[in-house]
Amino acid sequence: MTKRVLTTVITLPSLFCIIVFLPAHSYFALSLVAVFTTIYGAKEVKDLYGKALGVKPHLPVVFVGLLPFAQWMEIACFPELPLVDLVIVFMALAFFSTELVYGSRDGFSNSLTRIAGEALLLLYPGLLFTFIQRLVALPLPTQTLLLFFLLIFSNDVFAFIFGMWLGRTNKGIVKVSPNKSIAGFLGGILSTVLLSVAFCMFVPGVDAIINIWQAALLGFGTSVAANIGDLIESAFKRSAQVKDSGTLVPGRGGLLDSIDSMLAGAPVFWVLLSLF
Repeated sequence: MTKRVLTTVITLPSLFCIIVFLPAHSYFALSLVAVFTTIYGAKEVKDLYGKALGVKPHLPVVFVGLLPFAQWMEIACFPELPLVDLVIVFMALAFFSTELVYGSRDGFSNSLTRIAGEALLLLYPGLLFTFIQRLVALPLPTQTLLLFFLLIFSNDVFAFIFGMWLGRTNKGIVKVSPNKSIAGFLGGILSTVLLSVAFCMFVPGVDAIINIWQAALLGFGTSVAANIGDLIESAFKRSAQVKDSGTLVPGRGGLLDSIDSMLAGAPVFWVLLSLF
């Protein structure tokens, strides 16, 4: 628990500094972080896939990092061009085509498995991570990014706290992650909703574009999606029969263990804000 808290204490101020003090060139510094995070996250997904199915996709993980880079290019340089869509389609076609060569080595018996793995890497974490970057194209991008990370981290922290405090007798509600408790889920959701409302009420400028009910819905939707993202990654790990996706982050395991909630929460957060 100490390592988990220390990791959060270090990560949040670092993100705050990058967002607040380095917004130049459409938040290029944040996009660099997105590129490297996506590459390493894709490596962990690729490893999990290989352990679970005995077959690794041929897609080099560095190519997955092209998606957040393309998203930055789209926002900063080519807003009229669906650059991310073009990159993901052409990469998919290119790497799916490698089965014409690799597939012949095993009589094409694992071709669909390898192609499915490449598609997974392009979506998770590739495409999903770009939704965090898309927040910079919305009004008040700095405040929007801070709110997103506040909701994601607060949901995780308070779900953990309430789960430890009140969740000992109500665990096992989902088989994929038996240590999750009703108290943890409800505590995380309630805390996230309250923080979302407080942020949108008291941070200058935000109250003018998001009312209290929209703030509550934003907190609720993001929290639920974040919890689902955590459970999805738990399913990946169970399939691979491992406890953590890696060992990179002290107290949490792999990098994927730290960004799973973001990957599912970002599209929901972006969609809700866009509708508001």
